[in-house]
Amino acid sequence: MNQEVEPEKRVAGDRPREQIPCSFVAFAAIVVLFAIAYFFRYSGGFRWDVYDASGLLAGLPPTPPAHGSAANASGGAAAKAPAVDPTALGRELYQANCAACHQPNGQGMTGQFPPVAGSEWVNGDPRVLTAILIGGLQGPVKVSGAEYNGMMPAWKTVLTDEKIAAILTFLRQSWGSHASAIEEGEVKAVRAECGGHAAPWKVDELGSLSGEKAEKKGE
Repeated sequence: MNQEVEPEKRVAGDRPREQIPCSFVAFAAIVVLFAIAYFFRYSGGFRWDVYDASGLLAGLPPTPPAHGSAANASGGAAAKAPAVDPTALGRELYQANCAACHQPNGQGMTGQFPPVAGSEWVNGDPRVLTAILIGGLQGPVKVSGAEYNGMMPAWKTVLTDEKIAAILTFLRQSWGSHASAIEEGEVKAVRAECGGHAAPWKVDELGSLSGEKAEKKGE
């Protein structure tokens, strides 16, 4: 007589294995691919000079101390610190906030980030340049004869008027440029006029600030 084989008894507490949904796997793959693309997009090309905070590797002169103090003749309280040189301050701020994209030498990265050294936008209308740093810029834009189609973030909630003025002055007076300095009051005026511009500026919108067709710049 044949004996029936009893089905394998399931151990108490055992549960069938649950498979990960395909939709979750696809979503995770998209997130990973996006993260990789973002990393390589803003990695600065893994260049050794991208994070040269001192600027010495880019050939910039050493920054003199921005603040100083000295005891008075009687050995009492320290004397009042001298005023900060806006160009020196701007250089420090540029290295900390801008050099990763535009590079410590101001030459940018071909096809990705436009140059600021000798740029017609930097040496041009100070109101337009100030508005770009405050509100950001969305390409396409032509700089030094080449077209770029990235996006520069807005700095209006990150940097004060004093710091924006210092960076702009540094840009306009470095790498052989000798354009006029930009004062804190000028930045404050531009912020009051167009600080409410929500989205990053586009080239055709900037013409209203300078009174000319901004899209002709760089041609």
